[in-house]
Amino acid sequence: MPPDPLIGSLAAVGAALCWVFTALAFAAAGRRVGSAVVNTVRLVMAVIILAIVHRLLFGTWWPEVSGSSMAWLAASGIIGLGIGDQLLFQALLDVGSRVSTLLMTLAPPATAILAWPILDEALGIVAVLGMAITLGGIAWVVSEGEVTEKKRHPRRGVLFAAGGGLAQAAGLILAKLGLVGVESLDPWSATLIRLVFGTATAFVLLAVIQACRPRRQKAEEDDGRGVLLVATGLILVGAIFGPVLGVWLSLVGIDNLETGIAATLMSLSPVFILPFAAWVERDRITWRAVAGAIISVVGVAVLTLGLSRGGTGASADPDAVPVRQESSTSVLPGSTS
Repeated sequence: MPPDPLIGSLAAVGAALCWVFTALAFAAAGRRVGSAVVNTVRLVMAVIILAIVHRLLFGTWWPEVSGSSMAWLAASGIIGLGIGDQLLFQALLDVGSRVSTLLMTLAPPATAILAWPILDEALGIVAVLGMAITLGGIAWVVSEGEVTEKKRHPRRGVLFAAGGGLAQAAGLILAKLGLVGVESLDPWSATLIRLVFGTATAFVLLAVIQACRPRRQKAEEDDGRGVLLVATGLILVGAIFGPVLGVWLSLVGIDNLETGIAATLMSLSPVFILPFAAWVERDRITWRAVAGAIISVVGVAVLTLGLSRGGTGASADPDAVPVRQESSTSVLPGSTS
């Protein structure tokens, strides 16, 4: 099947909604057992769930891929899921959610910039304008509030949040490189490979963090382990919506859209979380938050217009066979990531 911009857009937006649910669940769990534990346990749960799904869908526990594709997908999981997510989780503690989420909006433009020379995904002017409007609306929304929030390590937090955004962009590019020219690798399979290597990285990071943590802090965290059952349930919910459904939908999204555009749509989570934050956490939604959401929706509309004018992407070869264009956006004939 040729790439479908509508399916790609719906999948990318669906991924953003999944990450809203997983953020709420992981935030609640993190307050009970700590961010490093949440990051590792969620990935373990995601691997188990996805391995079962893979077995049911394809009859195997592990996909058969070439060595080069395995290497690219492994690097994607290590950088994007293992290191990138841990950087973000720590940044949430160091500098707060407002600054962390704002800096994570570096991911879409970073992805587009990397995709241009590496994947030959040049973007049209309308698509670039849509990205700018969408990112502007998101930045305006998340830059409001929490002004008086106490920062633990502001400089380190800013670096970690920015690093998390850049790691997410690099992970998307590496994942797509892992599926260039692959005909039979499904996004479920690609996600499983990324998760396994991301989980291994998370275990290493958890061991390092625990070893470097002061004994007094360990004892304080151990005192709260009575709520482990509740935290485990919350992590399970987050694992289903995040590393499983969210990551899979993100792969489907960039399989049918330019990588930078898909990443932009997936960055709408800070806007989508507003009504849930008002309902679940009793946050006050201001006019600025509403206006920023409207601006972001306008940006998505401009992106859609750019897609309808440019087809599957500005880098597509007009002389290629229509069934599957030979471009970095539409890789022969398998899924991209």
